[in-house]
Parts: sequence; structure tokens; C-alpha cells
Amino acid sequence: MLTSVLDQFSKWFLHHQSFAAYIEPLIQVVKPAWRAGFFRAQIVDVHALSGQFLSVTLKPNKQWRAHIAGQHISLTLELNGRLLTRVFTIACSPAQYKATGLLRVLIKTNEQGRFTAQLQSTLKAPSWCNISAPSGDFVFKSWHKASTFVAGGSGITPMLAMLSQQLANTQHTIKLLYFAKANEHQCVEELAALAERYAHFSYLLLTRDMSPQLTTHINIDDNPDIYCCGPAAFMQKIAHFANQHHLTYYQEAFGLALPSLNDDSQFTVKINNDHHDVAANEVLLTQFEAKKLPVQRGCGIGICHQCQCIKKTGVVRNLKTGELSDNGEQLIQLCVSQAVSDLELQL
Repeated sequence: MLTSVLDQFSKWFLHHQSFAAYIEPLIQVVKPAWRAGFFRAQIVDVHALSGQFLSVTLKPNKQWRAHIAGQHISLTLELNGRLLTRVFTIACSPAQYKATGLLRVLIKTNEQGRFTAQLQSTLKAPSWCNISAPSGDFVFKSWHKASTFVAGGSGITPMLAMLSQQLANTQHTIKLLYFAKANEHQCVEELAALAERYAHFSYLLLTRDMSPQLTTHINIDDNPDIYCCGPAAFMQKIAHFANQHHLTYYQEAFGLALPSLNDDSQFTVKINNDHHDVAANEVLLTQFEAKKLPVQRGCGIGICHQCQCIKKTGVVRNLKTGELSDNGEQLIQLCVSQAVSDLELQL
């Protein structure tokens, strides 16, 4: 009861989602990286793999609950005074976490990326970061029939967790088709060890030049369930094949699937003393960045709240929930907000 009263007070008078978020700086004096709504995790190990991949080992605090193999977490770091959040799949099984208290994520870095380009120099043991509770429904469901896993690049990460956890729980054939650039297949030793231990598991390391048809090695006579994780276009091709052959299909999709915005309306947004035109068919954050307005970008998918600002007047639609805001003052997240009227904002 007291917590809800304090949170309401914070929203009305302090412009924070919760009272705990408001007092974060004080708590961080004794608990580095403590943040409301997140779990603390200590960075235990970071080392480079082939193909610009990093293997990162984390030790969450005791309040973090175990995941289901195939689920992901959001990882939040403070970089140059800003909090940035990205989503990564956990690359170890729940049994491995319970035995060691450690989580592993594999991260493909990108020199042009706002987040991953800085990770190798920023992630240092034994510093601290924040992680979310595990989420996602890309989990193994095929104990009673054959299955084929199709991974593209970093899409191998949920497969590693699921294979490690579930191979002992089924006797049906499981086949992995793993596409990556030459010499950039990750954790091959782990896959080889699993294939040696379980006779019903096999894998192929493939490149697009060796096997340009992604579906060549899927045996439809086995009527397998298909599990796929990789780039969007990659998954689309596998999904189309599965649909053609009436195969059950599961895929991992990070982030927020926003609905298509077909409204051609234009609205005016007053920010401080300036006025800007915005379209109703695109989220506010993207438009403000294009106008080089002083906005903060975090995850861009409605998780980290780094892009939140105060809406003074007007109505927006939250594309994550579909809800319309009140007309009065409240906090909104720019990355998931669509204008449905003229607005006044305080950045």
C-alpha cells in the first residue's frame, strides 16, 4: 500500500514512474548499478570469439529467477553517462545456471553500432550491469516428435540452451542446421560433445555459398517441427517453406512488433517554445531523431524507459499496449508513442 502511494506521488510531483526510481542515485552509493525494476548482475568474464563475437558471463543477484531454455533478457549498461539496453538470448541451460549461478550470453559486435561497438572496452570484470527477468516463448515443445533447428549467425544462442537442456528429455531425432560465415561458427566444440553424447542429435555447419537454398537439408519426410532463429529475411524464407509443407514452425523474434501505421494525419508538437510537424504513421522517437532534437535513445522497443519524457497536453497511442493516453500531463515513452492529436512535450 505504501509503495503504491509513493509511486503515485512520484508520478504526480517528481515525474518518475516510481519512487524507487527517484531515489536510485542514493541507493547506488552502496549498491553499484542498482536500478528500480531491474536485477543487478556482476560481470564475471568477457572474452572475444571469432567473427566479432563476445562471450559474456554474468552472475545475477539471488532474486533473479531461473529462465527457460530459449528465453532472452534485456541487458542494460551505462555508457558515457547514458543507459542503453539491448536484448540478448541466454546461451546456457537452466540446469547450468542452477549448478553454477552463472549466465552466458553471446553478443555479435558491430563497429557501427551504438551499443555493441563499445562493449568490449566497457564490459570489464568485476563491474556491474542490469538485467531483466527472463522472457520469451521460443522454447522447446517437441518432445514427442522429430525437430529441426535452423540457426543463422547469432541465432545459434537459443539453440545452444535448448539443446543442452532438452536432448536428455526426448529420444526423437533433433537436427541442427547452422548457417554462418566461414570460420565464424560459434561453440562448435559444445555441439560436437552433444552429438557424441546423444545418438539422436546431429548438426551441419553450413555457409550460404555452400548451401544457398536454406531448406535443402530439411527432411520433410520426418515431418519435423521447425525452430528458427536468425536475421528477419532468413526466418521469413524458413517460415515460408514450413508453411508450404504444413510443418509446425516456431521462431525467435526480438523486440517489439509494432503494428503498421497507415494514418496519414499530421500533427504539431510544441517542445519548449518550438513547434514541429510530425506524422501519425511513425513513432515520435524516430521523427525527433531525424530532426536532431535532444532526445535520449535506449533500447528503442519500450523496455528501458530512457526515451521517456513529459507529455504536457495532447493524446498519444502506446503502440506496445494499444492504449490511448489521457489529454493531461503524464510520462510517455517516445519509442512506442504515436501522435493522435497536437501535443506539447517537455524534453
